[in-house]
Amino acid sequence: MRLRLQINTRAREIPWGDVLAPGRGIIYDALYRTAPELAEKIHENGWGPYGIAPFGHSAPTFPNAPRVRGKYPVRGTGYLEFGSPLPELVQALALDFMNPERTLLDWGGIALQVASVTVQQPPTFTSGRARLRTANPLHLSEYDRPGPGGEHTPVRALLPEDPGYPVALERNLNRRAESFGHAPDIGVEAITWVGPRRSFRVTGQGHSGQRTGARVEVEISGGARALAALWSAGMGQQTGAGLGWVVA
Repeated sequence: MRLRLQINTRAREIPWGDVLAPGRGIIYDALYRTAPELAEKIHENGWGPYGIAPFGHSAPTFPNAPRVRGKYPVRGTGYLEFGSPLPELVQALALDFMNPERTLLDWGGIALQVASVTVQQPPTFTSGRARLRTANPLHLSEYDRPGPGGEHTPVRALLPEDPGYPVALERNLNRRAESFGHAPDIGVEAITWVGPRRSFRVTGQGHSGQRTGARVEVEISGGARALAALWSAGMGQQTGAGLGWVVA
């Protein structure tokens, strides 16, 4: 399930460091106002057996803004999306975003005026297959092999051209499916498109810094509800920071 906010701004650009980074804070601020117990639970422990962030978001998108090389342009009317497979989380966000006393979002110092909020249901995926393309880079980390009692430490970002990428992606998608209460039977059938490598600044509890990835389009198979969960919250790591957001 998703929320699509129609937004307006007088700004002309968003600094690259703030294209995605403010989203996580906006989500938690909204949750703490409308569902503080849920917000605290997720903030402290994440969701499910792997402690993931059970939500995702897009970047503010302004399709009609004039394109300027090297800048992230905004102007006029655009949209911003938030999503999660958890109905209670989406409802809490909607309650805050639809509050007539809170129609202005502070996106890293850029004022975004909320004009309307629309609920979007996921596709049914009754065939058990989906072709999902990300709007933002999908991030996966390669980890070292720790010694006895040690912890896995991320070494570098995996990219689609790396041999281990499909296996790592499939593992990630199954962990996400399991976190939302679905069978971990997601299969990556093919990677059908790859965008350019990009890095974005992200913020979060222990997860701040630059994260690198690439937009991808993948054909995947699995249970319909598991596929809907991936559509709702994104794919890969750091979805709570906006990475791996899926095009509706």
